[in-house]
Amino acid sequence: MKKLESLDISNNDIHGHIPDWVGEIGGNRLLVLDLSNNSIAGTIPNVYDAFVAFEGLILNGNQLEGEIPTSLYKCHSLKVLDLGNNYLNGTFPSWLGNLPNLQAFILKSNNFHGYIFNSSDVEFPFPSLRVFDLSNNGFQGRLPENYFLNFNAMKKVVKKATKPEYLYIGGQYYSIMIVVKGADQEIPRLFVEYTIVDLSNNKFENEIPNIIGNLRSLKVLDLSHNKLNGRIPKSFGKLSEIESLDLSCNQLTGEIPPSLVALTFLSFLNISQNHLMGRIPQGKQFNTFEGNSFGGNPELCGLPLLKECDQYRRKPQVEGVDEDKEKSGLTWKPVILGYSCGTLLGLVLGYLMLSTGRPKWFNALADAAEHRILKRQT
Repeated sequence: MKKLESLDISNNDIHGHIPDWVGEIGGNRLLVLDLSNNSIAGTIPNVYDAFVAFEGLILNGNQLEGEIPTSLYKCHSLKVLDLGNNYLNGTFPSWLGNLPNLQAFILKSNNFHGYIFNSSDVEFPFPSLRVFDLSNNGFQGRLPENYFLNFNAMKKVVKKATKPEYLYIGGQYYSIMIVVKGADQEIPRLFVEYTIVDLSNNKFENEIPNIIGNLRSLKVLDLSHNKLNGRIPKSFGKLSEIESLDLSCNQLTGEIPPSLVALTFLSFLNISQNHLMGRIPQGKQFNTFEGNSFGGNPELCGLPLLKECDQYRRKPQVEGVDEDKEKSGLTWKPVILGYSCGTLLGLVLGYLMLSTGRPKWFNALADAAEHRILKRQT
């Protein structure tokens, strides 16, 4: 089959391993290899050196093991790399950031682990990426801020008047199964403008980078079930196209940024099971969310929760007054110290006066006062 451009044998019950000779199929013309949703085991063979025009490798939903073959970095035409739902392992393949046309990169539900570092050999990684799914792995450390900085395709908002464009590989539309609004959803034709970042169910920690707010075309952002702390960035108010935002089950603190109220397309919000506090912002889409979007935050108050905000408001005011007194020096400690010293001094003087009689200085003051009074009367 030297002229074959697309081989799709997905959704069957095929067993065994991927043969080494698969790289010879189609010669240099093969555009798509889709073996997804089978029972294929073993490793991914290192056979793709000749795939000059290769656009899609879809091996999702099998039993593949081992690491991603490094020969894939030569496939500069690759648009889709979907290796999700296998048993693959190793660290993050940062060298894939050198693929200039890669638009969908999916490693979800595997055994990848470790920190995500930017490859020193790639100056501007993943410039065309629109779908970035690393969910359900063992990645740890900080979120990959350097990658967010270079996700240029996620920064451009497609004008509504333009004709819808789909991710098209090898003469067929790319379909994807993703978690949207808390549930699995199949998208048979993935819009090019439907940008997704899903890093949920890992071990990421530290604060959420503000730079994510620059990914203005994001439709889905899922950072749930990690160890993230700090505040929700105010820059999230710039995610004008966001429809699904999930930050649940982390260690986030502080108040909910009022800027999130401006997200008019936001139809799903989950920030439950954190350490957030204060009044829940009101208005626009926030008035449509139910209490389970905010549950598990004991210090949150206001609708749609049943907890009122009166108690929360009084507490900061008292603390604020105490802080002002401490800044001005008018605290209870120096006052008590002054009273104590004054009382002690008075007792000592009183004892001296009683034990020695009227001292000479006191007599002089009394005589002078008496003389002045008599002089005024005369």
